[in-house]
Amino acid sequence: MKPNVKTVPLGPEGFSEIVKQLRSTKEENSHQVSGTCDCSKLEAPHELNVIQLHESLVTIEAYLSDSQLDLSIPDNQVAATELQDWTINVISSTDAFAPEAPYAAGMPVISPKDIDRICSMKVIGLRLLSHLQDHQGPKFDSSAALVACLATFTNLEDPWTTEEAFNLAQSMLSKHLKSVKSAAPTRFDSLISQLLLDHVKPLFLKSKPSVLTDQGRKAITPLPGTAVPSDFESGSKPWKFQSPHIITIFQWTLGQLDAALVEQHWPLVIPPLLTILDDVSITLKIRGCRLLKTLLKVVPASLLERSGLGEVFHDTLMPYLLFLPSLTPEEESIPLLNATYDTLLSLTLTRFSTPASTPLKVRTLDAIFRYGVLKGYTHAGEKVRIAELLMKKSTDFVNAMGVYCVKHLKDLLPVIMTILTAPFATAYPPLLNASLQVLRAIIVNGWPRLAFHRAEILEGLIVCWCKIQEEDKPTTALLTVRKDIEEVLRPVVQLLSGDQEMREDLKIIQDCDPRLQTILKV
Repeated sequence: MKPNVKTVPLGPEGFSEIVKQLRSTKEENSHQVSGTCDCSKLEAPHELNVIQLHESLVTIEAYLSDSQLDLSIPDNQVAATELQDWTINVISSTDAFAPEAPYAAGMPVISPKDIDRICSMKVIGLRLLSHLQDHQGPKFDSSAALVACLATFTNLEDPWTTEEAFNLAQSMLSKHLKSVKSAAPTRFDSLISQLLLDHVKPLFLKSKPSVLTDQGRKAITPLPGTAVPSDFESGSKPWKFQSPHIITIFQWTLGQLDAALVEQHWPLVIPPLLTILDDVSITLKIRGCRLLKTLLKVVPASLLERSGLGEVFHDTLMPYLLFLPSLTPEEESIPLLNATYDTLLSLTLTRFSTPASTPLKVRTLDAIFRYGVLKGYTHAGEKVRIAELLMKKSTDFVNAMGVYCVKHLKDLLPVIMTILTAPFATAYPPLLNASLQVLRAIIVNGWPRLAFHRAEILEGLIVCWCKIQEEDKPTTALLTVRKDIEEVLRPVVQLLSGDQEMREDLKIIQDCDPRLQTILKV
């Protein structure tokens, strides 16, 4: 097997000679890298092409790392630009990593060896671009295509992104953004527009949500969604089945926006975001939640109100709170619930951020808490990891509601006490820890009603403490829980000791078990 690029002397004209050799094979091979041309069929000539392209990248990268590129030679300037475009085309494609489309025929599985080769090619391509950047300096082209290529490798969760690729892409993007922003204020705005218009929008055109107008606002009378047969889904969702890296590019772009840019590009940002959120894939729903949370960091509350999309986002996310076992596998349910609760809380606090909107904020938090946490525990509370997650989110919502959480104590406290007094409560300490954190939040925010619920609270804490005391060899985790119980009991006892009747109640409890003398000491 012969390399795609012949060995040439390392001289001032060697660089342009290497690129000339690539011109004859660029159109034939560039679309075959990274699995873009049915990479699963790595048989004779195709496998040879992938290997040849790998060798081509290695040869050019080695040349640039060992040589000083002389850009005073006109051929080298042209060759550098052409090589940059070729390398971007080679390493940008990710359809080898796309999920299999429904009813797709003849979709062989790519072997781990092929995946490793593709990832290696991408790293070498990024190193090559880094060498070009070092050689060219200010003359290095900072086009939207290059930025999109680099942004493809900004998420370590993507299967095509290795740690080395991530570090290379972040380093180059940092230099590019610094150069672009220092050149002219409008140049960065133009770059964001190009990324959204030329790279993101075309791939989402066929799957635009029917609840939106062309201006990215809530449709007053939304048209019914178009039914797409499953066997045509791959054609209507190229962002999912052909170019999954576009979601990472979109995620990176959202991270660069500020309030002014969000409003300026609102019609370009919202359709892709809602499309990802509405997809049937649990993984994409989770990514959609994270994208929305990123956007909420900079979006003005007034824009959500004017566009009507605050309500649209809320209605889209609420059903995800009931993606619970056994209908949804626990491994999928937990990350989805975690992302959904966090995003709903951020959305609510962003929408109702003024004192005048406090009643609406409390009403919305109440609805999420009742529909999500309480109903979720009823349906799947026997799953300890689900119960742990719901308790953690209860802490967040109690803190967000403040004193208004007292209306939920009659429903929430029985749940917490059931967990603390369960016969096998000590078998899973993380759930006990999460429950105690909710109690801390209740004491801080709902202390005016603490006396009314004192019997219930004391019973749960004391029973759990006694269970740990009775363990023959308590684990470190259980000892931590016991310490937390004692810390939670301390403010409870202090609050209750202010009343004579309550002090007498505490004295009766102490007399029942001498072990309680220390933890219930007034």
